[in-house]
Amino acid sequence: MEAFKKVQNMDLEWIVSLAQETEVHDFLKRHDLGMDFLKKNASDFLLWKETLDRCKDCPGLSSCSQPLPGKRKMLEIDEEGFLIQNFVSCAYQAAIDEKRKHQKKFWLSHMSSKEYEVDLSILAKGQAKEYQLAFRTILASIQDAQGVYLYGQPGVGKTYLMLGLCNLYAKENKSICFVKLPQLISDFKQKLTDNEYRLKNMSLLQKADIVVLDDMGAEAISAWTRDEIVLPVLEYRMTHQKKTYFTSNYALEELFNQYIIRNESNSKISALRLLERIRSLAKPCKLSGESRR
Repeated sequence: MEAFKKVQNMDLEWIVSLAQETEVHDFLKRHDLGMDFLKKNASDFLLWKETLDRCKDCPGLSSCSQPLPGKRKMLEIDEEGFLIQNFVSCAYQAAIDEKRKHQKKFWLSHMSSKEYEVDLSILAKGQAKEYQLAFRTILASIQDAQGVYLYGQPGVGKTYLMLGLCNLYAKENKSICFVKLPQLISDFKQKLTDNEYRLKNMSLLQKADIVVLDDMGAEAISAWTRDEIVLPVLEYRMTHQKKTYFTSNYALEELFNQYIIRNESNSKISALRLLERIRSLAKPCKLSGESRR
């Protein structure tokens, strides 16, 4: 509105002054446009100039004053010679976009926006021997047929290592599912009557190149979650040799007990079937150490 008022009050001298602004002058020259075109589109050029001015001497995105943070208005000429507006990322936003473009490879993800920036290559620097051992095991698994079952006390860094691994795989153009198993089961329960939702997400978990099931054994375990959700995913991935990773607070022997449902016939057999598939898919690796939380 302010720009429109300025345009209404423009005289020829003001138009000439706008035309002499470096960005406006270069745009008109580049597209072989004259003063008549500038007069006709003066409000758009004025708004564009104000947008560019906001970006001058900007220290970073935290200080961005654009209506759309990280985006600035750009002018272009279409094939018919009309002025069109577009929004593009500034240098700061473009750098973030570049860091996160691999995010598109995540078919199903419970990761936060910051977690897509976790870099596996630097995670082991300055860490204790136990952490470096787990790091080397995970790194070696990239060339191995099996994934890793990473277990240890809460807060020792299991999930963080898997986040870095997922980002590395995604940058290598692998399709990824990173799910926190308790959240996944909760989502399935909330959409219990939505068969399409369940089938779609089960298919993603079965067919993705890489799957990480985070916090295995911490979900609300029932015969249904074990036999209708977790087991079919693992069965498919084992049969089709799909790389699968796990994190858990439980060693495999302890996890077996977690999946035994009290007062259920054949419960131990079902729990054993689950355990056998985990062993087929992943090598166990303990991550010791103090909690980082």
